[in-house]
Amino acid sequence: MVSPVQRPDERDVPQRACSFALPVCAHAPAGVPGSALLESLADLEAAMRAYDALGLPRPLPDGARGGSPAYDLYLERGPRRPARVGHDLRAIGERFDAASAFAIVAAPGRGGCSSASDAAYALGHAVATRLDAGAEEGALAMTASYLAAIAAPCPAEELAAIDAFQRAPERALTGAALGALDGALLFPWYLDDAYGTGTPAQVAMSLLAIAAQPTPGGAARFRAEPDTFDALRASLRSRGKDLDDLLLEFAIARAFVGSRSDGAHLSDVERFGDFGRVRFEWSLPYATLPRRVAPLRPIEPTGATYLWLDLAAEGAAGGPDLEAAEITLVADWELPALFRWAIVKVDRQGAEAGRVEVAGIFGESRAQRTVVGLDGLAGLLIVGVNAGSMIRSRPFDPDDAPFMPHAYTVWLSR
Repeated sequence: MVSPVQRPDERDVPQRACSFALPVCAHAPAGVPGSALLESLADLEAAMRAYDALGLPRPLPDGARGGSPAYDLYLERGPRRPARVGHDLRAIGERFDAASAFAIVAAPGRGGCSSASDAAYALGHAVATRLDAGAEEGALAMTASYLAAIAAPCPAEELAAIDAFQRAPERALTGAALGALDGALLFPWYLDDAYGTGTPAQVAMSLLAIAAQPTPGGAARFRAEPDTFDALRASLRSRGKDLDDLLLEFAIARAFVGSRSDGAHLSDVERFGDFGRVRFEWSLPYATLPRRVAPLRPIEPTGATYLWLDLAAEGAAGGPDLEAAEITLVADWELPALFRWAIVKVDRQGAEAGRVEVAGIFGESRAQRTVVGLDGLAGLLIVGVNAGSMIRSRPFDPDDAPFMPHAYTVWLSR
Protein backbone atom coordinates (compact mmCIF):
# COMPACT_ATOMS: atom_id res chain seq x y z
CA MET A 1 0.00 0.00 0.00
CA VAL A 2 3.03 2.27 0.30
CA SER A 3 3.56 4.34 -2.83
CA PRO A 4 6.97 3.98 -4.53
CA VAL A 5 6.85 7.75 -5.05
CA GLN A 6 6.94 9.90 -1.92
CA ARG A 7 5.75 13.48 -1.49
CA PRO A 8 8.54 16.09 -1.52
CA ASP A 9 9.37 17.69 1.81
CA GLU A 10 7.62 21.05 2.15
CA ARG A 11 10.98 22.68 2.83
CA ASP A 12 12.12 21.61 -0.65
CA VAL A 13 9.12 23.19 -2.38
CA PRO A 14 8.59 26.52 -0.59
CA GLN A 15 6.61 28.11 -3.43
CA ARG A 16 2.91 27.32 -3.44
CA ALA A 17 -0.08 28.56 -5.44
CA CYS A 18 -3.65 27.36 -4.86
CA SER A 19 -6.83 27.98 -6.80
CA PHE A 20 -9.50 30.25 -5.32
CA ALA A 21 -12.24 28.28 -7.09
CA LEU A 22 -11.11 24.63 -7.19
CA PRO A 23 -9.32 22.25 -4.78
CA VAL A 24 -5.95 22.17 -6.59
CA CYS A 25 -2.50 23.50 -5.66
CA ALA A 26 0.85 23.69 -7.41
CA HIS A 27 4.17 23.60 -5.52
CA ALA A 28 7.66 24.42 -6.74
CA PRO A 29 11.23 24.64 -5.42
CA ALA A 30 13.05 27.93 -5.20
CA GLY A 31 14.32 29.04 -8.57
CA VAL A 32 11.25 28.00 -10.55
CA PRO A 33 9.71 31.15 -12.06
CA GLY A 34 6.40 32.26 -10.63
CA SER A 35 4.96 32.25 -14.15
CA ALA A 36 5.65 28.51 -14.40
CA LEU A 37 3.89 27.91 -11.08
CA LEU A 38 0.82 29.86 -12.21
CA GLU A 39 0.81 28.10 -15.60
CA SER A 40 0.72 24.70 -13.90
CA LEU A 41 -2.07 25.86 -11.61
CA ALA A 42 -4.08 27.04 -14.64
CA ASP A 43 -3.49 23.65 -16.32
CA LEU A 44 -4.78 21.87 -13.21
CA GLU A 45 -7.87 24.07 -13.09
CA ALA A 46 -8.62 23.45 -16.76
CA ALA A 47 -8.27 19.68 -16.30
CA MET A 48 -10.50 19.61 -13.22
CA ARG A 49 -13.18 21.64 -15.01
CA ALA A 50 -13.06 19.16 -17.89
CA TYR A 51 -13.45 16.20 -15.54
CA ASP A 52 -16.25 17.97 -13.69
CA ALA A 53 -18.03 18.43 -17.03
CA LEU A 54 -17.73 14.68 -17.63
CA GLY A 55 -19.31 14.00 -14.25
CA LEU A 56 -16.21 12.33 -12.82
CA PRO A 57 -15.49 12.39 -9.07
CA ARG A 58 -12.79 14.73 -7.86
CA PRO A 59 -9.60 13.38 -6.26
CA LEU A 60 -9.92 12.28 -2.65
CA PRO A 61 -8.96 15.10 -0.22
CA ASP A 62 -5.57 14.46 1.37
CA GLY A 63 -6.13 16.12 4.74
CA ALA A 64 -3.33 18.51 5.64
CA ARG A 65 -0.77 16.99 3.28
CA GLY A 66 0.68 19.71 1.09
CA GLY A 67 -0.78 22.33 3.41
CA SER A 68 -4.46 21.80 2.55
CA PRO A 69 -6.93 19.07 1.47
CA ALA A 70 -6.52 20.13 -2.19
CA TYR A 71 -4.85 18.02 -4.86
CA ASP A 72 -1.11 18.74 -5.04
CA LEU A 73 1.09 18.95 -8.12
CA TYR A 74 4.81 19.33 -7.42
CA LEU A 75 7.12 20.89 -9.99
CA GLU A 76 10.79 20.06 -10.40
CA ARG A 77 13.63 21.75 -12.20
CA GLY A 78 15.58 20.14 -15.03
CA PRO A 79 14.77 18.42 -18.30
CA ARG A 80 11.33 16.95 -18.80
CA ARG A 81 10.88 13.31 -17.88
CA PRO A 82 7.84 11.10 -17.27
CA ALA A 83 5.61 12.26 -14.45
CA ARG A 84 6.00 10.47 -11.13
CA VAL A 85 2.58 9.80 -9.72
CA GLY A 86 2.08 8.60 -6.18
CA HIS A 87 -0.66 7.94 -3.66
CA ASP A 88 -1.03 8.27 0.07
CA LEU A 89 -1.96 5.44 2.41
CA ARG A 90 -5.43 3.92 2.16
CA ALA A 91 -8.03 6.43 3.30
CA ILE A 92 -9.65 5.68 6.66
CA GLY A 93 -13.43 5.49 6.71
CA GLU A 94 -13.87 4.63 3.01
CA ARG A 95 -15.89 1.52 2.30
CA PHE A 96 -13.62 0.45 -0.57
CA ASP A 97 -9.92 0.97 -1.26
CA ALA A 98 -9.41 4.66 -1.98
CA ALA A 99 -6.43 6.95 -1.62
CA SER A 100 -5.53 10.55 -2.22
CA ALA A 101 -2.81 11.13 -4.79
CA PHE A 102 -0.21 13.62 -5.98
CA ALA A 103 2.35 13.93 -8.77
CA ILE A 104 5.80 15.33 -9.51
CA VAL A 105 6.24 16.80 -13.00
CA ALA A 106 8.72 19.00 -14.82
CA ALA A 107 8.13 22.72 -14.52
CA PRO A 108 6.67 24.37 -17.63
CA GLY A 109 8.96 26.44 -19.76
CA ARG A 110 9.41 24.60 -23.02
CA GLY A 111 6.26 25.86 -24.69
CA GLY A 112 3.69 23.67 -26.37
CA CYS A 113 1.03 21.59 -24.68
CA SER A 114 3.14 19.04 -22.80
CA SER A 115 2.70 20.74 -19.41
CA ALA A 116 -1.09 20.77 -19.76
CA SER A 117 -0.99 17.10 -20.76
CA ASP A 118 1.15 16.26 -17.70
CA ALA A 119 -1.26 18.06 -15.38
CA ALA A 120 -4.30 16.35 -16.87
CA TYR A 121 -2.58 12.94 -16.68
CA ALA A 122 -1.66 13.48 -13.03
CA LEU A 123 -5.16 14.59 -12.11
CA GLY A 124 -6.67 11.69 -14.07
CA HIS A 125 -4.54 9.27 -12.06
CA ALA A 126 -5.82 10.87 -8.85
CA VAL A 127 -9.45 10.47 -9.99
CA ALA A 128 -8.80 6.79 -10.74
CA THR A 129 -7.17 6.11 -7.37
CA ARG A 130 -10.18 7.62 -5.64
CA LEU A 131 -12.35 4.99 -7.33
CA ASP A 132 -9.97 2.05 -6.88
CA ALA A 133 -6.59 2.58 -5.25
CA GLY A 134 -5.82 -1.11 -5.68
CA ALA A 135 -6.28 -1.14 -9.46
CA GLU A 136 -3.43 -2.64 -11.45
CA GLU A 137 -0.79 -0.22 -12.69
CA GLY A 138 -1.51 -0.88 -16.35
CA ALA A 139 -5.20 -0.05 -15.95
CA LEU A 140 -4.36 3.17 -14.09
CA ALA A 141 -1.88 4.16 -16.81
CA MET A 142 -4.39 3.41 -19.55
CA THR A 143 -7.17 5.36 -17.83
CA ALA A 144 -5.00 8.36 -16.94
CA SER A 145 -3.74 8.52 -20.54
CA TYR A 146 -7.26 8.45 -21.95
CA LEU A 147 -8.49 11.12 -19.55
CA ALA A 148 -5.50 13.35 -20.40
CA ALA A 149 -6.22 12.99 -24.12
CA ILE A 150 -9.79 14.15 -23.48
CA ALA A 151 -9.07 17.00 -21.06
CA ALA A 152 -5.85 18.37 -22.58
CA PRO A 153 -5.38 17.19 -26.19
CA CYS A 154 -1.70 17.41 -27.11
CA PRO A 155 -0.95 16.16 -30.64
CA ALA A 156 2.79 15.89 -30.10
CA GLU A 157 2.38 13.68 -27.02
CA GLU A 158 -0.46 11.62 -28.45
CA LEU A 159 1.27 10.94 -31.77
CA ALA A 160 4.36 9.65 -29.99
CA ALA A 161 2.30 7.46 -27.66
CA ILE A 162 0.07 6.03 -30.40
CA ASP A 163 3.05 5.40 -32.66
CA ALA A 164 4.90 3.44 -29.97
CA PHE A 165 1.76 1.45 -29.14
CA GLN A 166 0.99 0.57 -32.76
CA ARG A 167 4.59 -0.38 -33.51
CA ALA A 168 4.42 -3.07 -30.82
CA PRO A 169 0.97 -4.66 -31.10
CA GLU A 170 2.33 -7.83 -29.50
CA ARG A 171 2.52 -6.06 -26.13
CA ALA A 172 -0.14 -6.65 -23.48
CA LEU A 173 -2.69 -3.85 -23.22
CA THR A 174 -1.78 -3.38 -19.55
CA GLY A 175 1.98 -3.43 -20.06
CA ALA A 176 2.53 0.32 -19.62
CA ALA A 177 4.23 1.89 -16.63
CA LEU A 178 2.69 4.86 -14.87
CA GLY A 179 3.97 8.33 -15.70
CA ALA A 180 3.81 8.88 -19.46
CA LEU A 181 0.96 9.05 -21.93
CA ASP A 182 0.45 5.53 -23.32
CA GLY A 183 -1.12 4.52 -26.62
CA ALA A 184 -3.18 1.86 -24.83
CA LEU A 185 -5.64 4.73 -24.39
CA LEU A 186 -7.12 3.37 -27.63
CA PHE A 187 -8.67 0.51 -25.62
CA PRO A 188 -10.91 2.62 -23.32
CA TRP A 189 -11.53 4.81 -26.38
CA TYR A 190 -12.87 1.72 -28.17
CA LEU A 191 -14.96 0.71 -25.15
CA ASP A 192 -16.63 4.12 -25.21
CA ASP A 193 -17.27 3.87 -28.95
CA ALA A 194 -18.64 0.33 -28.83
CA TYR A 195 -20.43 0.24 -25.48
CA GLY A 196 -20.68 3.80 -24.18
CA THR A 197 -23.67 6.11 -24.12
CA GLY A 198 -21.96 9.14 -25.66
CA THR A 199 -20.19 10.63 -22.64
CA PRO A 200 -16.42 10.00 -22.83
CA ALA A 201 -14.62 7.95 -20.17
CA GLN A 202 -17.77 6.54 -18.58
CA VAL A 203 -17.03 2.90 -19.39
CA ALA A 204 -13.43 3.00 -18.13
CA MET A 205 -14.37 4.77 -14.92
CA SER A 206 -17.33 2.44 -14.36
CA LEU A 207 -15.03 -0.58 -14.63
CA LEU A 208 -12.76 0.89 -11.94
CA ALA A 209 -15.76 1.49 -9.70
CA ILE A 210 -17.09 -2.04 -10.26
CA ALA A 211 -13.69 -3.58 -9.49
CA ALA A 212 -13.18 -1.63 -6.25
CA GLN A 213 -12.77 -3.79 -3.17
CA PRO A 214 -11.85 -3.47 0.52
CA THR A 215 -8.44 -4.73 1.56
CA PRO A 216 -8.37 -6.48 4.96
CA GLY A 217 -6.66 -4.58 7.76
CA GLY A 218 -2.99 -5.32 8.27
CA ALA A 219 -2.35 -6.23 4.61
CA ALA A 220 0.89 -4.97 3.08
CA ARG A 221 -0.56 -4.66 -0.43
CA PHE A 222 -3.89 -3.68 -1.88
CA ARG A 223 -6.06 -6.64 -2.83
CA ALA A 224 -6.56 -6.10 -6.55
CA GLU A 225 -9.15 -8.84 -6.94
CA PRO A 226 -11.45 -8.47 -8.69
CA ASP A 227 -9.49 -6.38 -11.20
CA THR A 228 -10.79 -4.28 -14.07
CA PHE A 229 -10.67 -7.22 -16.49
CA ASP A 230 -12.78 -9.28 -14.08
CA ALA A 231 -15.28 -6.43 -14.09
CA LEU A 232 -15.14 -6.34 -17.88
CA ARG A 233 -15.75 -10.10 -18.12
CA ALA A 234 -18.79 -9.86 -15.86
CA SER A 235 -20.20 -6.94 -17.85
CA LEU A 236 -19.67 -8.74 -21.16
CA ARG A 237 -21.26 -11.93 -19.84
CA SER A 238 -24.51 -10.05 -19.33
CA ARG A 239 -24.39 -9.23 -23.06
CA GLY A 240 -23.70 -12.83 -24.06
CA LYS A 241 -20.08 -12.12 -25.02
CA ASP A 242 -16.66 -13.22 -23.82
CA LEU A 243 -13.51 -11.23 -23.23
CA ASP A 244 -11.75 -12.94 -26.13
CA ASP A 245 -14.56 -11.72 -28.44
CA LEU A 246 -13.93 -8.15 -27.29
CA LEU A 247 -10.16 -8.44 -27.62
CA LEU A 248 -10.53 -9.65 -31.21
CA GLU A 249 -12.98 -6.86 -32.05
CA PHE A 250 -10.60 -4.27 -30.62
CA ALA A 251 -7.65 -5.77 -32.47
CA ILE A 252 -9.58 -5.42 -35.74
CA ALA A 253 -10.58 -1.83 -34.93
CA ARG A 254 -6.97 -1.06 -34.05
CA ALA A 255 -5.94 -1.98 -37.61
CA PHE A 256 -8.09 0.89 -38.94
CA VAL A 257 -6.39 3.73 -37.04
CA GLY A 258 -4.65 6.71 -38.59
CA SER A 259 -4.22 6.83 -42.35
CA ARG A 260 -5.80 3.35 -42.62
CA SER A 261 -9.04 4.56 -41.00
CA ASP A 262 -12.22 3.77 -42.92
CA GLY A 263 -14.45 5.81 -40.60
CA ALA A 264 -16.35 2.72 -39.48
CA HIS A 265 -14.30 1.47 -36.55
CA LEU A 266 -12.78 3.96 -34.09
CA SER A 267 -14.03 7.55 -34.26
CA ASP A 268 -11.74 10.53 -34.88
CA VAL A 269 -8.55 8.51 -35.37
CA GLU A 270 -7.72 9.79 -38.87
CA ARG A 271 -5.79 12.63 -37.22
CA PHE A 272 -2.99 10.25 -36.23
CA GLY A 273 -2.02 9.79 -39.87
CA ASP A 274 0.81 7.34 -40.55
CA PHE A 275 1.73 7.40 -36.85
CA GLY A 276 -1.47 5.42 -36.19
CA ARG A 277 -0.77 2.58 -38.62
CA VAL A 278 -0.39 -0.72 -36.78
CA ARG A 279 2.67 -2.79 -37.67
CA PHE A 280 2.04 -5.77 -39.94
CA GLU A 281 4.23 -8.81 -39.34
CA TRP A 282 4.13 -9.76 -43.00
CA SER A 283 2.82 -8.37 -46.28
CA LEU A 284 2.48 -11.27 -48.70
CA PRO A 285 1.67 -11.01 -52.43
CA TYR A 286 -1.03 -13.43 -53.52
CA ALA A 287 1.25 -14.90 -56.21
CA THR A 288 3.79 -16.10 -53.61
CA LEU A 289 1.39 -18.50 -51.92
CA PRO A 290 1.63 -21.03 -50.38
CA ARG A 291 3.65 -19.56 -47.51
CA ARG A 292 4.24 -20.37 -43.87
CA VAL A 293 5.21 -17.39 -41.70
CA ALA A 294 5.94 -16.63 -38.05
CA PRO A 295 6.04 -13.36 -36.08
CA LEU A 296 9.13 -11.31 -35.27
CA ARG A 297 8.32 -11.47 -31.56
CA PRO A 298 5.92 -13.71 -29.58
CA ILE A 299 2.57 -12.30 -28.52
CA GLU A 300 1.75 -11.41 -24.92
CA PRO A 301 -1.75 -12.02 -23.48
CA THR A 302 -4.18 -9.39 -24.89
CA GLY A 303 -1.57 -8.51 -27.54
CA ALA A 304 -2.35 -8.77 -31.26
CA THR A 305 -0.64 -9.68 -34.52
CA TYR A 306 -1.37 -8.71 -38.13
CA LEU A 307 -0.68 -10.23 -41.55
CA TRP A 308 -1.56 -8.69 -44.91
CA LEU A 309 -2.29 -10.74 -48.03
CA ASP A 310 -2.08 -8.39 -51.03
CA LEU A 311 -4.64 -9.12 -53.77
CA ALA A 312 -4.53 -5.74 -55.53
CA ALA A 313 -1.67 -6.56 -57.90
CA GLU A 314 -3.36 -9.72 -59.21
CA GLY A 315 -6.64 -7.90 -59.71
CA ALA A 316 -5.04 -4.96 -61.56
CA ALA A 317 -3.02 -7.26 -63.83
CA GLY A 318 -6.07 -9.23 -64.84
CA GLY A 319 -4.56 -12.38 -63.36
CA PRO A 320 -6.44 -15.35 -61.99
CA ASP A 321 -10.15 -15.06 -61.39
CA LEU A 322 -10.25 -13.98 -57.76
CA GLU A 323 -14.01 -14.40 -57.62
CA ALA A 324 -13.55 -18.15 -57.96
CA ALA A 325 -10.35 -18.32 -55.92
CA GLU A 326 -10.14 -19.36 -52.31
CA ILE A 327 -7.62 -18.83 -49.52
CA THR A 328 -7.02 -21.35 -46.73
CA LEU A 329 -5.61 -20.24 -43.39
CA VAL A 330 -4.08 -22.72 -40.95
CA ALA A 331 -2.79 -21.22 -37.69
CA ASP A 332 -0.83 -23.13 -35.04
CA TRP A 333 0.32 -21.68 -31.74
CA GLU A 334 2.06 -22.58 -28.51
CA LEU A 335 0.20 -23.98 -25.55
CA PRO A 336 -1.28 -23.03 -23.13
CA ALA A 337 -2.26 -19.82 -24.95
CA LEU A 338 -5.67 -19.44 -26.59
CA PHE A 339 -5.49 -17.50 -29.86
CA ARG A 340 -8.46 -16.02 -31.68
CA TRP A 341 -8.28 -15.21 -35.40
CA ALA A 342 -10.23 -13.20 -37.93
CA ILE A 343 -9.86 -12.78 -41.69
CA VAL A 344 -10.98 -9.28 -42.67
CA LYS A 345 -11.82 -8.51 -46.30
CA VAL A 346 -10.59 -5.03 -47.26
CA ASP A 347 -11.89 -3.39 -50.43
CA ARG A 348 -9.93 -1.13 -52.76
CA GLN A 349 -11.04 1.98 -50.85
CA GLY A 350 -9.45 0.58 -47.67
CA ALA A 351 -12.77 -0.18 -45.96
CA GLU A 352 -13.81 -3.42 -44.33
CA ALA A 353 -15.97 -5.42 -46.73
CA GLY A 354 -16.64 -8.34 -44.41
CA ARG A 355 -14.92 -10.66 -42.00
CA VAL A 356 -14.69 -14.31 -41.07
CA GLU A 357 -13.92 -15.03 -37.42
CA VAL A 358 -12.26 -18.25 -36.33
CA ALA A 359 -13.44 -19.24 -32.87
CA GLY A 360 -10.90 -20.39 -30.33
CA ILE A 361 -11.49 -23.85 -28.92
CA PHE A 362 -10.29 -24.65 -25.42
CA GLY A 363 -7.76 -27.47 -25.57
CA GLU A 364 -6.86 -26.87 -29.23
CA SER A 365 -3.77 -25.12 -30.59
CA ARG A 366 -4.79 -25.04 -34.25
CA ALA A 367 -7.40 -23.11 -36.24
CA GLN A 368 -8.30 -23.51 -39.90
CA ARG A 369 -10.64 -21.60 -42.22
CA THR A 370 -11.14 -21.16 -45.98
CA VAL A 371 -12.29 -17.85 -47.48
CA VAL A 372 -13.89 -17.36 -50.89
CA GLY A 373 -15.21 -14.35 -52.81
CA LEU A 374 -11.98 -12.37 -53.25
CA ASP A 375 -12.97 -10.37 -56.31
CA GLY A 376 -12.81 -6.59 -55.89
CA LEU A 377 -10.69 -6.72 -52.76
CA ALA A 378 -7.41 -4.97 -52.10
CA GLY A 379 -6.39 -7.72 -49.73
CA LEU A 380 -7.10 -9.87 -46.73
CA LEU A 381 -6.11 -8.72 -43.26
CA ILE A 382 -5.42 -11.64 -40.93
CA VAL A 383 -5.76 -10.58 -37.30
CA GLY A 384 -4.76 -12.74 -34.35
CA VAL A 385 -5.04 -12.02 -30.63
CA ASN A 386 -3.64 -13.89 -27.65
CA ALA A 387 -6.71 -14.17 -25.42
CA GLY A 388 -4.75 -15.55 -22.47
CA SER A 389 -4.57 -19.04 -21.06
CA MET A 390 -6.84 -21.78 -22.33
CA ILE A 391 -7.04 -23.05 -18.74
CA ARG A 392 -10.51 -21.90 -17.76
CA SER A 393 -9.60 -21.52 -14.10
CA ARG A 394 -6.77 -19.13 -14.98
CA PRO A 395 -8.20 -16.30 -17.11
CA PHE A 396 -6.06 -13.30 -18.01
CA ASP A 397 -5.01 -11.37 -14.91
CA PRO A 398 -3.16 -8.06 -15.39
CA ASP A 399 -1.41 -8.60 -12.05
CA ASP A 400 0.48 -11.58 -13.49
CA ALA A 401 3.05 -9.34 -15.22
CA PRO A 402 5.63 -9.91 -16.57
CA PHE A 403 3.54 -11.84 -19.04
CA MET A 404 4.59 -15.02 -20.81
CA PRO A 405 4.37 -14.43 -24.59
CA HIS A 406 3.60 -17.19 -27.10
CA ALA A 407 4.46 -17.59 -30.76
CA TYR A 408 2.53 -19.00 -33.70
CA THR A 409 2.86 -19.98 -37.34
CA VAL A 410 0.36 -19.25 -40.10
CA TRP A 411 0.10 -21.25 -43.32
CA LEU A 412 -1.66 -19.54 -46.24
CA SER A 413 -2.43 -21.41 -49.46
CA ARG A 414 -4.57 -20.95 -52.56
